Amino acid sequence: MTKRILSSREDLERALREMGEKLTNHVKAYLIGGCAMMLYNAKLATKDIDLVLLSAEDAESVVRALSKSGFKVVVPREGVYCRLGTAIMMEDQRGMRVDIFVETVCRKLKVTSRMMARSKLHSRYGRLEIDLISPEDIFLFKSVTERDGDLDDMALLAERGLDWRTVLNECTLQSGDVILEGYLAVRLQGLEEQKGVISPIKSELEKMTERKLDAAHAR
Repeated sequence: MTKRILSSREDLERALREMGEKLTNHVKAYLIGGCAMMLYNAKLATKDIDLVLLSAEDAESVVRALSKSGFKVVVPREGVYCRLGTAIMMEDQRGMRVDIFVETVCRKLKVTSRMMARSKLHSRYGRLEIDLISPEDIFLFKSVTERDGDLDDMALLAERGLDWRTVLNECTLQSGDVILEGYLAVRLQGLEEQKGVISPIKSELEKMTERKLDAAHAR
């Protein structure tokens, strides 16, 4: 892989425009990470463009479009990227990276119908429609990833104001065999200790996690 670069909003818009021009069919994609935060004017640059698509067919269409713009499929060597469960990772010669997910991120969280309802249309670029996941859902996605800077991004989102009940509800509704409440509680503890950000849902999450662990041990 080439040396990574920080992508600005202009870089992101240009990449999305080129992708839309080269698509041969309509594709709807959701932006979930730092790139979505840029379009919310919450940060100035990001290392990755995270796209969530709803079908393998749409992912294949995006791969073909990116290939026409000089992007190549790469194999991650960094452990954190292996654990992200990225369906496809692509990079161009400049080091701009696009991570493509199909429905699920980190093998833990899905883009649900609730998230889709909270998302908002950003723009249409030719055949590409880009929707931005809500700040609450970006925050939740970042709670289950381990990339450098994710805790900083969570602090930025929290400081801008979040509907904490939405974060809690989505977390509990998606939690299953993987106790997502535990992941989120640990991240919120880190936010409090390292960034001074206090969440009103941390203690509730800790109690939920404890109950689930007790129930699992009792089986």
